[in-house]
Amino acid sequence: MAMILRRTVLAVSIGVGLVLFGVLSGIVIDRLRFDRQRAAVLKPYEDALRGRNEVLMRLELATNGRHPAFDAQWRRSLQDVDDARQTGSSGRAVAAWRDAYGAALRSGRWDAMIDVGDAALRVGAVPEFRESPDAAARRSYLTALFRARGQASVDGVLSACRGFALLGDVAVVRQCIEIGHELAKSDPVAGGRVAAFAGRFMSHPVVAVDKAAAEPGL
Repeated sequence: MAMILRRTVLAVSIGVGLVLFGVLSGIVIDRLRFDRQRAAVLKPYEDALRGRNEVLMRLELATNGRHPAFDAQWRRSLQDVDDARQTGSSGRAVAAWRDAYGAALRSGRWDAMIDVGDAALRVGAVPEFRESPDAAARRSYLTALFRARGQASVDGVLSACRGFALLGDVAVVRQCIEIGHELAKSDPVAGGRVAAFAGRFMSHPVVAVDKAAAEPGL
């Protein structure tokens, strides 16, 4: 009799355990399903909010320029490059330039890439530079151009254009001017800045010589 009672209690316990397990499993599954459905509903709103924040950040940048904290730190980074260069420590100048270049890449800013491009030219041809200063500057200006175009910044495109003009890359400067005109189609003021830059560029002696070489019959 006792054996039967123990078996009965055990069977009941197992049955209750299975029922509880089933209930808990159902709760967990329902919770997971709810979380997935909630995430699917919220994702468009989160994407919209993220896009709105990016637009506001671009507007803030266009209105007020660099954030003061970033600007102060960034100026110190560039000053480190110039200080090392002026003291004749080319190795330290290149190391400081590389640090500044990495910070410019992480910043996502076209103006920071312009700065490091200019800084590369100031460092000049030193043994510690694995590439020529012109190549380092060209890479920086090209990144700045891509960023400026993506941000629809006419000023950024013209700044990159100025950098390529310093390097004598006539063909790239012409492409930059075309990009500037495209971005400024609906903005007469910006269009005027592009036209003024193009006028100064096309009257430069280097461009005139390049054009004459390309059109020998004229």
